[in-house]
Formats: sequence, C-alpha cells, structure tokens
Amino acid sequence: MPETIVLKGEHGLPYSKGLMAQSLSASGLAPDRAYEAARVLESRLDERTEIDVEDLRELAAAVVREQEGEEAAKRFLDWEGLDRLERPLIVMLGGAPGVGKSTLATLLAGRVGVTRVIATDAIRQVIRAFFSHDFMPVVHYSSFEAGATVDPAEVGDGDPDIVGYLRQVASVRTGVAAIAERAIQEGTPTILEGVHLVPGSLSDDAASRCALVEAVVVIEDEDAHRDHFSLRGGSRPSMRYLRRFDQIRKLQAHLVDRARDRGVPVIDATSLDAGVAEGMELIRRKVSAELSD
Repeated sequence: MPETIVLKGEHGLPYSKGLMAQSLSASGLAPDRAYEAARVLESRLDERTEIDVEDLRELAAAVVREQEGEEAAKRFLDWEGLDRLERPLIVMLGGAPGVGKSTLATLLAGRVGVTRVIATDAIRQVIRAFFSHDFMPVVHYSSFEAGATVDPAEVGDGDPDIVGYLRQVASVRTGVAAIAERAIQEGTPTILEGVHLVPGSLSDDAASRCALVEAVVVIEDEDAHRDHFSLRGGSRPSMRYLRRFDQIRKLQAHLVDRARDRGVPVIDATSLDAGVAEGMELIRRKVSAELSD
C-alpha cells in the first residue's frame, strides 16, 4: 500500500499513525481511543498519495467529531494550532522539592510535543561552577537549606529560610530570563520547571512576547508529600529531604501564597494523572486564546 505524504509547503513526510495518535491524545482522548481514531483516519487516506497538512487537520477533526463529539474536535483543533502560534509557548512550573515537577513537565512535554525541557537546578549548577562558595554562598546550598547563609539579625522578624530561598531565586533568575529570551528569539516552545520559578519570575516585556503558562505544583497532603521522598532513590537519598521537611513545606506555602496573589493556578499533583490533565487544559486554553487573538 503506497504511503500518503503529508505536505507543508513544498516539503512532505509520510503520514504517521503514531504521531497522529499522540496529537489526538494530547487533545484529551484516551490513548486507545486516540489510536483508533488515527487508524480510521489512516484508512480514509488509502486512496490518496498526498494531502496538505491543513486538509489533514480538518479530516482528522471530522473523524474525531464523528467518534467523540464536537467538543473533542474543538480541543483537537486547538492543539493543532500550537505550531501556528505567532508567539512561542513557554510553560513555567514552579513548586517545592518532591512534588513531582520534573515528572509532570516531562509528561506534558511528551503529550504536547515540546522537545525543550529545562530544570532550574541545572541553571543553579552552572552558576555554582562559575562562582565560588565564598563569592556566592547561597547557590551552593539546596533551596530548602539556603537559610543557613542568612544572618538572623539581618531579617528581624522575617524567616531566614524564606529569605535565603528568595536570595537563591534572585541568583538563578538571570539564567531563567536568558533561557526564556532564547526561546522567544528562536520561536521554540519550552517548558521550564523548578523550585526557583516563583510566580511572576518573567519580566513583563518577556511575558508579552511569548504565550506564557505559569503554574505552581503542590502536594497538599503532608503524608503524601513525605511519601514522594521515601520513594526516591539513586543519588537523592530520602533522609536528607525528610530531615528538612518543615523547611520544604515552608517553601510550598510561600509559593502558594505568591500564586494566589498573582492569580496563578495551583496544580495538586497528588494524582499525577489529574495533574497532567490540569496542566494540559491550562496549555489548551492558552493556545485557544492566542489563536483567537
């Protein structure tokens, strides 16, 4: 059976049932339903040697409309609009250690088709390589231990743990801004995740030049949060985090308060499936709003 070539301008690639199923899954269809819709679509392409990418989108939407309804078709078309955005999508997921930010970011990237996922811990590690402990001590501690660099006399009634954390956030912010600026200039969709992404981290100018989605990821239940550390292995032993669990919960409370002050969504990732669904919906709404504008 000859392959159907999907054309975009003068260039084309063979139709991929797997990639189409991924796109359909991103729009909210269950994986088995997405694969079935992609199979039906493939059967309707049997007699065609080539199809324009826009015509393929419309044909796929028609299949989804028949099988899943009008709302599902609209969600699919919203997702398919991601590569037509005039401003690049930038997703910023903040959150305290141990809430599943990295896992959530990776899953969202796979569902949406974003290939650039960057952790702010990696940015901090680069800064540590350039600046000695004596010159910039705050970046040489974990976010929940940064209070050790703060003289309590400097903060008065303030909390040294929060003050130290915010100083570390300020030190990492320049790197975050540089990553975001490069994504904007290249037009590359990007997901950033990390404890240093306090709501409002991106400047108003940068935010105006991208399709920005911000969220704070949390684990509301304390026991469930502790369990996340207990399940960690490898080079991140759980006891180090559990000994500082009170400080970690302080960081979460601070991030939640900041999110509420700025109207930034808070995603409870106790259920990872529910967290992914909520994150996907936030991105879909942003894509839809950008296309409407």
